[in-house]
Amino acid sequence: MFSLEELEPILPYLPTEDINIDALNKFHQMDASIPRSVGAKLLEKLQSFQQASADVYRDHLGRIDRVHSLVAHEWQRRELSLREITSIVLQKPDQCDLTEVELYTLHKVLIKDSKFRPQVLARHRIYPIWKVNPLNQIRDYEKVKQWLRAHLEGVITRATSTSDISSSTRRDEDVARANPVSRFIKKARNLIQTSRMHRKVTTYASIGPSDQHAIPAGPSNSDAVVSVSTLVPFDAEERIIIEYLKDWALSNHMPRLGSTWSLSPMLLRAIGMYEGYDLAEGTGTLLLRELGVIAPWENDALYSPIVRIPCKHDPQTLQLLKNASNSVDTIVQSDETLQDSLEGLRTDWGNTNVYCVDRAGAREIDDGLSVEKIDAQGSISWIHVHIANPAAFIKPGSTVAQYAETVMQTHYFPEKRYPMLNPRLAQRQFSLAKDRPVLTFSAKITTDGEILATKVTPGWIRKIKKLTPDRIHRELGLVTGARPFVSHTLTVGQHVAREVPDGSEDTPLSSSEISELRLLHRLGAARRFKRSGVAVTELAFANQIPQPEVFLQPDGMDPAYSPKCARRFIGDPVISWEAREATLDGEVGQDDGVAMFVTELMLLAGEIAARWCGARNIPIPYRGTIRNPSIITTPEAYKAQVLDPMMGEMGYVPPMYRKAYNVLIGTARLKSSPFPHALLDTEAYTKATSPLRRYPDMVVHWQIQAALRHEALHGQEALIGSTDDSYLPFSRADMDALLPTIAARELAYKGATMWSTSHWIMQLLHRAFEYKQAPLPSVFDVQVKTEKSTLKNQNAETMVSVKQLSGFDADLLENDVSSRQGGFRLGDWWQARIERAETYRGRLIMIPIRLTARIAEDITARYKNSIAYRLYQPSSRE
Repeated sequence: MFSLEELEPILPYLPTEDINIDALNKFHQMDASIPRSVGAKLLEKLQSFQQASADVYRDHLGRIDRVHSLVAHEWQRRELSLREITSIVLQKPDQCDLTEVELYTLHKVLIKDSKFRPQVLARHRIYPIWKVNPLNQIRDYEKVKQWLRAHLEGVITRATSTSDISSSTRRDEDVARANPVSRFIKKARNLIQTSRMHRKVTTYASIGPSDQHAIPAGPSNSDAVVSVSTLVPFDAEERIIIEYLKDWALSNHMPRLGSTWSLSPMLLRAIGMYEGYDLAEGTGTLLLRELGVIAPWENDALYSPIVRIPCKHDPQTLQLLKNASNSVDTIVQSDETLQDSLEGLRTDWGNTNVYCVDRAGAREIDDGLSVEKIDAQGSISWIHVHIANPAAFIKPGSTVAQYAETVMQTHYFPEKRYPMLNPRLAQRQFSLAKDRPVLTFSAKITTDGEILATKVTPGWIRKIKKLTPDRIHRELGLVTGARPFVSHTLTVGQHVAREVPDGSEDTPLSSSEISELRLLHRLGAARRFKRSGVAVTELAFANQIPQPEVFLQPDGMDPAYSPKCARRFIGDPVISWEAREATLDGEVGQDDGVAMFVTELMLLAGEIAARWCGARNIPIPYRGTIRNPSIITTPEAYKAQVLDPMMGEMGYVPPMYRKAYNVLIGTARLKSSPFPHALLDTEAYTKATSPLRRYPDMVVHWQIQAALRHEALHGQEALIGSTDDSYLPFSRADMDALLPTIAARELAYKGATMWSTSHWIMQLLHRAFEYKQAPLPSVFDVQVKTEKSTLKNQNAETMVSVKQLSGFDADLLENDVSSRQGGFRLGDWWQARIERAETYRGRLIMIPIRLTARIAEDITARYKNSIAYRLYQPSSRE
């Protein structure tokens, strides 16, 4: 809205250094620091803008007030950009004609309309995508509101009536029986009482395991460990109530505003089975569990409206999966050969050894590595990263591509895996193996990691070597300085032994093959050091908490949501988790060097793809970082002033400081043009190495393939410097429209993955602690990581990481022991015991026993005065 020239006069009056917390809290007491005469022109422009917005609203009042009915679908959820909505409402088909005033006017309307919700609230300013509730859903909400109000009014009338006329009483009872809410309440009470005969519940919305096992686990490893029995059906009106409860408590479809949301706790109170419970979403979810509408252990993350998985609660995605599967069926049954869009352009890699490094039992192999020495000394080499190439055989917009675009990537949840591409295509035709197509990203590189040249080549690979990281470690005899970690496996439920196939070949490696692997490893290490230096890299990439393994049935289990009938779930999942002891700096794993060099060479392939596309002005999902302009402290200054001295004084850097450093580096963004990625220390980067599992990678391949075909006709490098995008499947406008959805889906999947890991660990700890299904230490070591608690309305003082549980977060409650030590201080080490495991909130509540170590006060004071204190606050489920 304002140009830099317009802002120039006020710049001298703005702060020149970061404002600390105390100054920020006192800001409202300060006098305005910019003279009104200096800011007058800006204020006048703002007032003019507001008046223009009011004029737009007045001129289009009739359509703007009907915005939801104009853009909503009858029964499908829609996700529309602000431009798309404004274009429809103002009847401007060409979105390029829309003005900032018009967009702002519609934004003001949508933000106040409960039928619209930002797709990702935290990124809405950058990616303004709106979730639009369907018309039939809004009508059903109104029905439930009317039924519930009528029920409550009837209860009040009967309770306050002084009439003794029996006919009036009978009439009131008939009206109550006719009200769907009244019928639902009566049925719910009976079902809850039945459920509690078999599963215990707590007032903090946790539900216990079944009082009996389902089916004994057999030696064939094919038995399910749970069974489901049907109790009573729900009629059509009761199903509407259940959908209402699901949208309120579980799937986040319902806005947390107005009577639609606020009447839900009244329904819980009317049921009468939750006395002493917090009548919020957690208890609403508990109600659905006790009714058998969802499973007692249900993973709430799978119900997020942004995480699209094909199951009953998301019929749109399920239908897209069926369409894609039917297309694959046609191909397989007709023995049809898919057409290669790069036919005639592929290089035959012949006897080149392609090393595919992946975990044992990996189903889809996306990538492989090969190396080619240019001189005898090996001072310069070509590194080739060979990537599976399904995009050459799958057309954009096809049914298979439509499903891939909707789910955006393969989803790996502990209880089930949801592949993006049908396994009959991904595993049987495109996963790397002998005679499979590839798109190869190559770099001519020196031994110190400098890139001299790059190229992209379609091809066929003929000779591959499948290796696990463990085997490479053994073959190369890698010796690292990595610290060993202590771990112990926790398991609850009936043990089911599952064989994991080995992902490596049994044939021995020749001396030349071992030599090639050594060179790849050495060049990967060189690239790592070249990018930003080992110390910064280690700060930037902290290990994640290991994901638990969950077994319900051989192929996993979909979300168990079913509004048609009440059910009883017999038996419980088998949950197994390798709990590692976290070190002082928060590490929970061991870097043996193998994962490092493979990761580095995959990053190299992404850099090559971005460079290649950038030179040709090809719009793709470029990935980079953007620093927050309001934060004046630079990552370099923070490292020098805080991190380096801390490493010198303490010998390690606590996790909260590392995370603050990452925030200073910048926030990840997507753009259709190249821009720097500070975390990777590169001027351009994209992801292109997993097209079997990530839709954006397929998009990159489609764009590159179109350019390769164009240059094959018009000359190599004919597109360098070109601004023509007519030959591409995605124009720049198409790409700009796609990027917000990619960003939202990726952010949602990341959050769902983190929550799923936490959810299943909490399920395990709940059963281990409350029901003694697995042994737990009586005392744990915990480190204070923040003064901000994620709990609300409870006596929680701080969040800690638990050393024996891979640094898993817990809330440490204040008590007399902590009070005698002056409370909790950042960096403290305490011994603590578990008080309870709240499965709904995903929080482990602990009680301090004694203080074991305390960081010097001058160091903690330095932290409080640093940018880290303001930047790093742990995210909460709320």
